[in-house]
Amino acid sequence: MAGPPSQATKALAALGAGAMAGGFYWFAEPRLRSALSPLSSVPPRVYSEEEFSASSAFGGQKPGWVFKLDHRGLGYYQDSQPE
Repeated sequence: MAGPPSQATKALAALGAGAMAGGFYWFAEPRLRSALSPLSSVPPRVYSEEEFSASSAFGGQKPGWVFKLDHRGLGYYQDSQPE
């Protein structure tokens, strides 16, 4: 049966944990950040007032419109690509 850990064992464990944290910071963190960030090459769509119809609840499908929550609030947004 092993006794309680010595100070040297605790120091080595702390060193190992620090090395793992440093490895994550230098290698995995930039990749994780880039994977979770939105694509910078695609600008967000900005809808004009004519392209938005406010609605507090989904009232069924409307051809050419999408029901969602966006920068103008909850409602129907015109479903067309910007020119």
